[in-house]
Amino acid sequence: NLSSNPSSQSSTFPSAIPFEITSAVPTPTPSEKPSQTSSSNPSIIPSVIPSIAQSSKPSSNLSSNPSLQSSTFPSAMPSAIASAIPTLTPTHQPTTPTSPFPTKTPTNSPFNPPTASPTTPLPRCPECFLTDEERRAQAFQTIVTLSDPAAINNPSTPQGKCFDWIVDQDLYCSCPQDPKLGQRYIMCVFYQSTNGGNWNQCNAPNDLTNATEIEAANSACNIVADGRDVFNRNTFQGTDAWLTPSYECFWGGLACLDSTLSVDRIEFENDGLSGTLPSELHRLTDLRYLILEENQISGTIPSELGTFRFLHIIDLNFNMMTGSVPAEIYNIDFLLQLDLNDNLLTGTIATEIGDVRYLQFVQIENNKFTGTVPTEMGNLVFMSVFDAFSNELTGSMPQEVCNLRNQFPDDPVNLLEKLTVDCNTTAIFQVNCPVPDCCTSCG
Repeated sequence: NLSSNPSSQSSTFPSAIPFEITSAVPTPTPSEKPSQTSSSNPSIIPSVIPSIAQSSKPSSNLSSNPSLQSSTFPSAMPSAIASAIPTLTPTHQPTTPTSPFPTKTPTNSPFNPPTASPTTPLPRCPECFLTDEERRAQAFQTIVTLSDPAAINNPSTPQGKCFDWIVDQDLYCSCPQDPKLGQRYIMCVFYQSTNGGNWNQCNAPNDLTNATEIEAANSACNIVADGRDVFNRNTFQGTDAWLTPSYECFWGGLACLDSTLSVDRIEFENDGLSGTLPSELHRLTDLRYLILEENQISGTIPSELGTFRFLHIIDLNFNMMTGSVPAEIYNIDFLLQLDLNDNLLTGTIATEIGDVRYLQFVQIENNKFTGTVPTEMGNLVFMSVFDAFSNELTGSMPQEVCNLRNQFPDDPVNLLEKLTVDCNTTAIFQVNCPVPDCCTSCG
């Protein structure tokens, strides 16, 4: 028979069948093994230490505090009260069903922190090892020695257009430390000053960065600067369109010296050049041939051309040049040919012309020169041609010039073979020059 009250002391072994009446006080020492048959009612007071094996049913009353130690096995159902402290080890899979309360403490930072700063874009010309701003500033320091700073800073001038082209558009990517940066800039200024884009040939492509347009522009350029050189210097040239991303010496109409890679010759005949000649040309210190005949170039002859030492030929005939011939031109030590006929030039023939001792060929006919032929021209012992008809010259041909026709009778190379002025007696402007004793004809 079962006793009506539980034992006052716990038995050593659990009973085979649990007592029907629940004990008000739990045993101080838990049994090592759970009862073989679970009790139909849970204990009224929870034990301090959880049982080793989980009960088949959850407690009827929720505990006010979570367990101090995590259980080995998860509970079959989530607790109704959210834990104040998240578990140290996250579950591999989300709980089912989901918890009605989110975690109180969010994560401190994302798994992959963002970069400290945005990526810096590559410069337009990485081979210069400069940022775009540094390259622009250093290029300006070079180019400002070639042109007026005000012109460079004005984007509507040839100088401003070419500075912006060098820095922002030219695919050749000249670096500020390149010794030929100035040469490339000057040739661009020449192109813009003579209305490049309206030439008959060798115009720059409309899109300077489009490979197809560049190829088409190159195919349309056939001007080769390969004129005769009395000194037979070794040069090279090409037929690329202007402002294309090749070395400027390969642009049609230019030739460069093999030894210095410097522009040696600018040669355009009847190619529709107009506009004016830029003063920057005198910075091409190795230039020997400036041949621009039969175009529509206007303006004056830059006095800066007089700074050339080795310029051999100035050929500007059949253009629309105005003004006088700068006296500085006669400072060119090795000038051999001065060809200025069929322009609108005025002024007098300067006496300094007699200082150009190697001058051989002078053509100034069909202009509006006034005054007289200077006696100093008698110093030009190598002169073979002097044409000055269809001008407004007067007076008499100096005897010193007439003597040049007979200075070396046995050496025809050094004879003044052709000497012409307006010597007809019916001419409005007349120069007294007997034919054939002095002049070869009256024009």
